[in-house]
Amino acid sequence: MKRLFIISWITLLFISCGDDFLTKFPDDAVVTENAITTIAETQTAVNGLYALMASQYYYAASLYFYGEVKGDDMQCLYISGRTPYTMYTFDQSTQSTGNGGLWGRPWYTIRNASNIIQAIDNNKITDAQSDPDQLNDYKGQAIAIRALAHFDLLRTHGYPYAKDQGASWGVPILDHAISLTEQPIRNTVAECYDFIIKQLKQAIPLLSSEKNNGQINAYAAQALLARVYLYREQNKEAFETAQDLITELEKNRQYYLAPRNNYAAQFALNNKFGSESLFEIAFSASDNPGRDGLAYSMHWWGYADIVATKDFVDLMAEDPDDIRCQLLDQVYNGQEIEQNIRYWLMKYPGTSYGVPSVENNYMVFRLSEVYLIAAEAGLKAGGEYRSLALSYLNDIVSRANPDKSVSDAEFTLDRVLKERRKELVGEGHRYFDALRNNQTIIRKGGWHLDGIPEEINWDYTKCILPIPKEQFQMNPDMQQNPGYSRE
Repeated sequence: MKRLFIISWITLLFISCGDDFLTKFPDDAVVTENAITTIAETQTAVNGLYALMASQYYYAASLYFYGEVKGDDMQCLYISGRTPYTMYTFDQSTQSTGNGGLWGRPWYTIRNASNIIQAIDNNKITDAQSDPDQLNDYKGQAIAIRALAHFDLLRTHGYPYAKDQGASWGVPILDHAISLTEQPIRNTVAECYDFIIKQLKQAIPLLSSEKNNGQINAYAAQALLARVYLYREQNKEAFETAQDLITELEKNRQYYLAPRNNYAAQFALNNKFGSESLFEIAFSASDNPGRDGLAYSMHWWGYADIVATKDFVDLMAEDPDDIRCQLLDQVYNGQEIEQNIRYWLMKYPGTSYGVPSVENNYMVFRLSEVYLIAAEAGLKAGGEYRSLALSYLNDIVSRANPDKSVSDAEFTLDRVLKERRKELVGEGHRYFDALRNNQTIIRKGGWHLDGIPEEINWDYTKCILPIPKEQFQMNPDMQQNPGYSRE
């Protein structure tokens, strides 16, 4: 899937890494109804959404940096000044948001998704009757992507739902392509979640369930819905959504958990779109983010920005027979003494041990996460959900080490979150998992750099990002997050 169309007419000229999307628009933007009039043009426009997501300012780097180095399992190795370091140090203010593009890029994606939906809903597709199922699928993809972008904005710029039951400010809800004169303000976190859930329920029936490598299908959207329910504390709905997906996939085997003997291999560079891959951002040797991508920052011969923390290495060392230990590799820095040992995560390997890759794919939804959603949600829901939830957790635990399992007495939230740390490390979850469960992230000692915030929870002023100052210059009614100025 070439990304040359990023700079073509179909992206509607809203490509930028800046943070001013909601306040500034180019005067020569192409009118949607003139740009998207056929199924072929709709396909190109949908491909453009994935191109936007594949930017270093979103799913090629920044969102993963955010979810990992702000937590306690991954850290920066040295002072670099690059995006991972600014996120690791929580170097964020209204003037310098330290967000790596995580305000601007999702909004561009939302704008272009709305253009596609609007063109279809306004009957602008002249050959719609030639393949209505395909057109429905494109619409479903656009709706699901719009929901995902709202969700990503919400969890980076809004407090976790559990903090105040969604009463605090989330992000603006944009369910249409806004005009130059509109000045949207923020909806509450609860309102945003309601909108995202409604959008996904609309999208899933429209989407094909066929594999669509590098793009969202019905199963990927269902995984997203389960995740959203979990974040919103709708635990019964999260469990049932995850369970329904697992049950269906167990029957048709279109996707399945990677077996133990193939666990590490599922992350190999030549094993893209593996058995667990519900949706991943696709790259190739000729179409990739180059040195700006996540993989280059996590490779010892790349930027070498990001390594595992000592806390995480110690966690994995508790069970050396855990197959996931194979994904941590030691690299010695000079003399072979303990303080110079570093452990690198091998989920984004290079083309060889000494050559970092720039063409890795990046996982957005993996089946293992769905099992862990079912485990956490079922535990929290309790009652009839508990025993099945435990069985889903043990599917992951026993795959890692067949001699291990979790008993009912051991089945606690801390145990589930521990398993999420071990299974999903490097995939952008840890910071969000700790924050939404009101756990305090401890980043002291070990190999951590000096001067970083050492204890972070949802009461820490900088636990969420500020709204950029440009928003207030054009829209004085926009609300800022607590603890940040508007200038």
